[in-house]
Amino acid sequence: MQSLLLSTILAIISSVSFSIIANVPKRALVPAGITGALSWIGYYLINVNFHSIMIPNLIGGLIVGIVGMYFAKKIKVPVIMIYIGSLISLVPGGMAFSSLVRIHQSGLVTTFGGLFNALIVAIGITVGLGISTFINNLIKFKFSKNKQSK
Repeated sequence: MQSLLLSTILAIISSVSFSIIANVPKRALVPAGITGALSWIGYYLINVNFHSIMIPNLIGGLIVGIVGMYFAKKIKVPVIMIYIGSLISLVPGGMAFSSLVRIHQSGLVTTFGGLFNALIVAIGITVGLGISTFINNLIKFKFSKNKQSK
């Protein structure tokens, strides 16, 4: 439990810090930090129970998508302003980098295995964001249809 708390605090710090570096508006910094923390908690809890590469990242991406869209509507900013910082703790940049560094030590098979894992993580995040966008559009369509029928 202690490592979850520490890693969640670090996820908040990294989300807010990366948002600052990316020049996100000040009013979106706290929502980006909250979204990043919630996605990290979801990732962490699923990763502990499933020991998979794709499922925890898919859930993390789904949480970023749903919570990010909520905050974007609430504070009236483009959703990408929330996504920018929130996704940083899930992005497999370190995994891809360490795979490329190992090219001299372990050979091509290990390098391509690591790069494949980084690709699977990226696909999981993308699918999670896509599912959340689909759900959001479905909800919008349902509400707009209800308003038209009244």
